[in-house]
Amino acid sequence: MAKRPVPATAADFDNVLQYLQARGIMPHTPSAATVENAKKIHRATYSLILWRFRLGKLPEHGSAFIEEIASDSLQVLPQVFMGYSKTSKLMMRGILENTLRHVYFTDHPVEYALMNMEEKWYLSMEELLQYAKEHPDFRKTEPKFDALARMKNLYAELSAGIHGRRVSDLEMRTALEKIVYEEANGARLTSLVERCAEAANFVLAIFQRAKFNGFGVEDRRIILRTMDSRARALWREMDS
Repeated sequence: MAKRPVPATAADFDNVLQYLQARGIMPHTPSAATVENAKKIHRATYSLILWRFRLGKLPEHGSAFIEEIASDSLQVLPQVFMGYSKTSKLMMRGILENTLRHVYFTDHPVEYALMNMEEKWYLSMEELLQYAKEHPDFRKTEPKFDALARMKNLYAELSAGIHGRRVSDLEMRTALEKIVYEEANGARLTSLVERCAEAANFVLAIFQRAKFNGFGVEDRRIILRTMDSRARALWREMDS
């Protein structure tokens, strides 16, 4: 699939870039590499937010987690460029968790009600992954495109990054001054965001394929271009 700009995302990125520059989050003359990282993160997170506005009316036990995906996705780009890599990874981990929660709780409204009662009922990431692996749709897709295995590996990688940080200065201002955007780390975070979007979008496109087929051509293109050719081919195969 050609990577030419999609008009909707290109225009939105220009507005976002101006906003981040006005807020001092990004420099007024960013390097080409910085702009390219920002574009990639924007494309990935825009595609995830799109589900919130295109899936249509869903019952609360399904829509709640689509809302969470959009909320987490919105915050990734500014967090990356403020240098908050730990927060960025927390947001990405939340996207993965809420994608799997959407799958599970769409099928389990009673358990959703239990989760929201005073005495909380909780499913771990491992349990959510196990349910998805046993779901008829993903039993078909996983041998050909291992989105769930990728989710599991990425989740572990993000968790290691979240829990492996140190604070070296007692004076908070000194510690905060050291939190800055660095090009090399920005590139690593960009790659993580793209991997997150690919796996989450594939799972949502398969699980919600009837609704996804009703999206406009440009909207489908925005989401499908986050996936590699094998994932797109498999989605078409499942759709046929």
